[in-house]
Amino acid sequence: MPVSSKPLLALTAGDLMTRDVVRLPVEMPLRDAARLLVRNQVGGAPVVDAQGKCVGVFSAIDFLRLAEMRADATRPAAPPLPITCSFQTQHRTADGQEVTLCTLPPGVCPIQAKQEGPGGEKLIVCSQPHCVLVDWQLVDVEKLPTDAVRGFMTPDPVTARPSAPIRVLARMMIDAHIHRVIVVDEEQRPIGVVSSTDVLAALAYSDGEQ
Repeated sequence: MPVSSKPLLALTAGDLMTRDVVRLPVEMPLRDAARLLVRNQVGGAPVVDAQGKCVGVFSAIDFLRLAEMRADATRPAAPPLPITCSFQTQHRTADGQEVTLCTLPPGVCPIQAKQEGPGGEKLIVCSQPHCVLVDWQLVDVEKLPTDAVRGFMTPDPVTARPSAPIRVLARMMIDAHIHRVIVVDEEQRPIGVVSSTDVLAALAYSDGEQ
């Protein structure tokens, strides 16, 4: 996230966004998309059509779904992934049940789930205990199908213009249960990405001014 001297609530997508955007052509084969994400060390990227317009997003979650489908097709029951995500913690409920809690704010992670424990205890749990956000790096790239990204991406991505205020961006992420918002120009071409980390960093390093 670029450094800005603006007050926190005056920050916009244009101030926060990462401008060096990795773009995935809609017809790019999955294995090429995987290599590109690994090489750039990013957890997801906008998918663009022949005109450069943003038509979808392909992310770590999409890779996890693909890996899950492949695992289900090759063995009766896939073993659980090790719990190493830094936002997960084990919790024992009043009746002795072990659950995996998500310590992120409600709505930030797309695989969070609300659960009520014994006695009405309100819990935010991880519905798919996993490794780190880049679990897709565990997928054998060479064994990925040659199908295009088009068939595995998340369509109708959440986008914003550079003038969108930080408060609006935060609400978009919470309401849509996503980690990033694609910033687009007038032609719907991606020009940047604002992640939940960018928003949290702006809050963490602000001087408290509104």
